[in-house]
Amino acid sequence: MPTSNVRNTYLRGALLSTLLASVALADGAWAVDLGNGFRLGGALRYNYTYKDWDPKYNDTGLIDFDTARIDAGYDNGPWLASAQYRYYRYRGGADTHFLHHAWVGYRLNDETQLHVGLNPIPFGITPFASHNYFFSMAYYVGLEDSYNLGGKLIHRNGPWDLQLAYYVRDGGHWSGDSESSARYTFNVVENGAVRNSERDTVVGRAAYTFGKDTEQSSEFGVSLLSGRLPNAGTGRDGSRRAGAVHYKGDYGKWGVMLQATRYVNSVENPPGQDRNVVIMGAYDFPYAVAARANLYTTNLSYRVGEWGPLRDITVYADYSMLSKDAAGFRDSQQQVYGVSFTPIDKVFVYVDYLRGRQHPYIGPNFSTGLAAGGTDDSWHDRFNVNVGVYF
Repeated sequence: MPTSNVRNTYLRGALLSTLLASVALADGAWAVDLGNGFRLGGALRYNYTYKDWDPKYNDTGLIDFDTARIDAGYDNGPWLASAQYRYYRYRGGADTHFLHHAWVGYRLNDETQLHVGLNPIPFGITPFASHNYFFSMAYYVGLEDSYNLGGKLIHRNGPWDLQLAYYVRDGGHWSGDSESSARYTFNVVENGAVRNSERDTVVGRAAYTFGKDTEQSSEFGVSLLSGRLPNAGTGRDGSRRAGAVHYKGDYGKWGVMLQATRYVNSVENPPGQDRNVVIMGAYDFPYAVAARANLYTTNLSYRVGEWGPLRDITVYADYSMLSKDAAGFRDSQQQVYGVSFTPIDKVFVYVDYLRGRQHPYIGPNFSTGLAAGGTDDSWHDRFNVNVGVYF
């Protein structure tokens, strides 16, 4: 695709998506503060997308509805709670919907809280190990912005952030149409004859921030995860293990994220089933993932602030790689170069240029990209403009 066409496509998508978001804001500002700590909110999001591997997106790209969501929250005295439900519609008419999260919290004191329900796991850089709309590759193997069902104890005191959680089960098949992949979080799921699932997961995270609440801060942290992978076919338990070390630095307008992660999924499949892969699923779609791998994340950002009518401008370059253990498995990589900003009140925009190799969402190898890899081992390009209207 020539450079001039890329630039024109990019700008047309940004302008059209912003127009759609403005219409949604005018028609749908229904959020209310119910008082006594209760609140309701939501969002509508649209995507402009160009994919170099998909002829449907041709030279001009396509605009699609992305997400609708409803948020509910409560914060009064020692009690707090949060819940969110999401609906997605895909090109061709398919759709899915599910509970994103739902938890209740209690403040034991000023430094310590207990959260119970479908809540985010405390692993790695939080809340996100990325700046862009597509997260990092950790998200696609269930280790970024992931939600499971259980309880979590949070203790924050000065520079220390300590969290310990136990999850009785995974993110759950709460709705949708698939056998077990109707969920927001990518979990190990049952799919056809492959019948593994996640149970009894313990997660711990400890982080210490030098220069906390200053313009020159550095957070260092370590995370550990351990859980069962019971197989319904054999009746035996496998295991899921993961560990990560991370660094997050904020130096004035500059930001740095570095994370190294190791995970091992040991499954107890019946004879004949490949133990070098697990099936993970979300959004009603399952795919194969390497059972054992190292994951590396390197991100750089610069907060521009305001420029003309635009606010909250952040320019970023995010890179992550999944390096797989099994012989012959091709590594997966993701590069994202982009900018996020607020053009008008209650509207937030991501403009992302992505390059991917053996990536389920940046190239044609959806089912096998994160496992052995598909036959197409080349780099692919994707342009994406996501406009969200938040109420």
